[in-house]
Amino acid sequence: MGKKKSAALIALITIVLVGLLFICITPTFPVKSPNSFRSLLSIVDLGRDLDGGYYTVYYPEGVISKSEYETLKADYDYVAENTSEGETPSVEDPAENYVAYKSIYLSEEIAAESGGVTEEFAQSFARALRGVQLRFEQRGLSDYSLRVQDDYTIRVEIPKLDHDDADAEALAQNMFELFSYSGELRFTDAHAANEAGTAEMDGSDGNIRSATTEDAGDQGYAVVINFTSAGRAAFRDLTSALTSSDSATSATVYLYAGDNQLLGATVTGTLDQSSVYLTGGYTQAAAETMATLINSCASADDVFELSFEEPEYYSMDALMGNSAALVAAAAIGVLVVAMIVFSLVKFKGFGLAHAYGFVTYAIAVIACISLIPAVQVTMGGIVAILVASAIMVSCNYYAFNNIKKEFASGKTLTASVKAGYKKSLGFTIDVHAILVLASLALWLIVTGPAKFASLVFLLCIAASAVCTLLVTRFYFYMFSAQPKNKIAFAGFKREETEDE
Repeated sequence: MGKKKSAALIALITIVLVGLLFICITPTFPVKSPNSFRSLLSIVDLGRDLDGGYYTVYYPEGVISKSEYETLKADYDYVAENTSEGETPSVEDPAENYVAYKSIYLSEEIAAESGGVTEEFAQSFARALRGVQLRFEQRGLSDYSLRVQDDYTIRVEIPKLDHDDADAEALAQNMFELFSYSGELRFTDAHAANEAGTAEMDGSDGNIRSATTEDAGDQGYAVVINFTSAGRAAFRDLTSALTSSDSATSATVYLYAGDNQLLGATVTGTLDQSSVYLTGGYTQAAAETMATLINSCASADDVFELSFEEPEYYSMDALMGNSAALVAAAAIGVLVVAMIVFSLVKFKGFGLAHAYGFVTYAIAVIACISLIPAVQVTMGGIVAILVASAIMVSCNYYAFNNIKKEFASGKTLTASVKAGYKKSLGFTIDVHAILVLASLALWLIVTGPAKFASLVFLLCIAASAVCTLLVTRFYFYMFSAQPKNKIAFAGFKREETEDE
């Protein structure tokens, strides 16, 4: 490579890397507006441990919290005190209708005389627990928690689904509410759950193959319902029955889950198609939540009949502290600077090439974790990034040391570089191949935070492989074309021996 070409490439690549680093890590400007600049790091989705989230507690019908019981009791006592002697208070005494159980209260209808609940309620709760857990699992959240409290309530914690606090709160409320719905799916023209529709179609008996989402452009995201052959025929008959009369030019078809209306759509004629697209200004997250609920209710095996009270939701701080993400980013920054300084001191020109290679690797990693929707970074993901980064650094150092040994054996610098990289090639490829396959296997097998930490590791290892095997070596050839004394640039020197 000629000096002019090398100088041009160095200038161009330096400008590009500085620009990309600015886009990746520069903090959001203090003045916020809809058009304000946000770095890629500022839009990385973080888990509950680093950024907090929201939680709710699902109370089955017939189960109330201690605070709700105390409120009912206080209301009754107030009414009783202001009721004339001989008259019956206008509200019932909750002590006559509820039984204390741990930190909750059970209604007499579900409480067993021997303590606990009736067998029928226990079975209904177990089925509902499986159904709710399946919904949150299928939603694809990288970090969530679902556990049973007091034996008969369900506590769910989820991370923020949007960087805007107001949107994140609305999305959390929507998810908690939708995932508490019970009952089978049905299509009908009835506007209210207790109305009798002109025609209906069951959505939970094998008529729906799946529900997915699709970008609808200016209309946001659409929920796509894909029918089986039987479902297509049933939906055709439904829309035909609703629009075939002379007076009916159009009709609104509603989709219900039990008694809860999910969505509605206007039809103007018979629809004979394998998929229907339902738009309503959904964001991607809201559309995915709706599709997950439809998929859950479309399978009769996953439907449950136990009703839950309308859930209340609450915000929660980051499990590791509100400054955990900032501290982690600062610590990683310090480690990176220390590593680059060490590389420059120890390996000279190779260290410079390594520094550029690592910056390229870091930009690729930041782009992946911020722009790929499926990635959400938890502390496990940070550990995965650190391990993958250490592997990249180690592989480069291994190659540099092999080059140094080859040069010490008497070879020219060019021959030493070729021989050193050749000697390191097998080890570097084996390490990255094994780790790529291992992380891919984990991503396919495990669930929850471990699944998405393995995805982060997979992306980082892939970036490490490219930057170690190709990018860093290219950078060294680019830089080594400039100095006259290439051996000194590489930090090498010959050992002279005296003849005796």
